[in-house]
Amino acid sequence: MSRPDYSRTLASFQRNTAEHQMDVLLDSGVYRHLRFSNGGSSVYRFDIVTWPGHLSITGDMGAAVFSRLPDMFDFFRADQRPEDDPGALRINADYGAEKCIANAGSKEEFSSDLFEQIVREHFDSYMEFQDSDEEGFEEARSELWEEIEGDLFGMYDSAGEALGAAMSFKSGDKRFGDFNMREAWDWGRSVEVYTYHFIWRLYAIAHAVKAYDAAKAEVQA
Repeated sequence: MSRPDYSRTLASFQRNTAEHQMDVLLDSGVYRHLRFSNGGSSVYRFDIVTWPGHLSITGDMGAAVFSRLPDMFDFFRADQRPEDDPGALRINADYGAEKCIANAGSKEEFSSDLFEQIVREHFDSYMEFQDSDEEGFEEARSELWEEIEGDLFGMYDSAGEALGAAMSFKSGDKRFGDFNMREAWDWGRSVEVYTYHFIWRLYAIAHAVKAYDAAKAEVQA
């Protein structure tokens, strides 16, 4: 399956914060408090606070706390590349989520698009092993797919519900429930994506670290 594309969230973050400025409220070793806002407005404002082994982000787009290294700015610096343009931002959503010890709401949500994509992949894989020379094959294939679409798509709001429905689907002797449990577990995880707010916050942290480092470099120049 294709890797998640966060470019739209990045573009949204950049629009939301285009006029933001950084205010350094505390800067003492790994103890920091940075605020990013447009003239003090609360709209899309966010605060970054670090202390030994931790980094928190709070603000208009929610809150999260991360823990991994003594200086968590080093943790998020590792995602960037020296060859990138100054304004470029990179995130590692999976690693960031793994080291997120507290988060406002859920980090992940069910994606009907991914669910439909993976059902289609399983369907196509199954059909590859059928006798395509059999009379009426294409008609039977189309009818089975229409039945799957009607029974499984646009009906569910969670990965658990969608996976359960797919595993219990049966049409004659054809069923998804023949998958082993490990495959089912992997499939269930693959139909969830990180929420818009969680990805937005990761980009905000990446931006904050780069802005802080740039300000430090300018002072030292």
